[in-house]
Amino acid sequence: MSRRGAALLAIAAALGGCTPIVRYTDELVSAKSGRTPVTRAPATFGGFIGFVVGIPIDVVAVPITWGVYASQDDATRDPLSIFLFPSFVLWRVGTLIAAPIDILEWGLWRWWQPDQSLTPEERERIERELDEQQQQWTDYPVEWLYPRAPGG
Repeated sequence: MSRRGAALLAIAAALGGCTPIVRYTDELVSAKSGRTPVTRAPATFGGFIGFVVGIPIDVVAVPITWGVYASQDDATRDPLSIFLFPSFVLWRVGTLIAAPIDILEWGLWRWWQPDQSLTPEERERIERELDEQQQQWTDYPVEWLYPRAPGG
């Protein structure tokens, strides 16, 4: 095994899964993350190119992905996530093209910017909106603590 392969294996073992990478790539393209368009634009472009490059691989991998699809339970299998898995992976890898730009942006800009926390008024407004939407969420049982339940 080469040194590069050993290093990649060590990095993969240290990460413990794909979730941190997926979250990081989501943050690279999200305006809510505080990143500037200088970082978000290359990340979005790289993700798009990665997804497009993955489409032919999706087609070639159909025999493998069909076997995975057929082996799963009808209630839990998701055809899009199974058949487009190579495109999904390349989308995330393409998004990582902006990681060096993100490091520079953090070093030059974001690390010394103050955190944008919610004011008490904004928090109250958001909580009130969520309380008003509560009637729409009938699938989940809710135990009223405060204020008392309607009619209770």
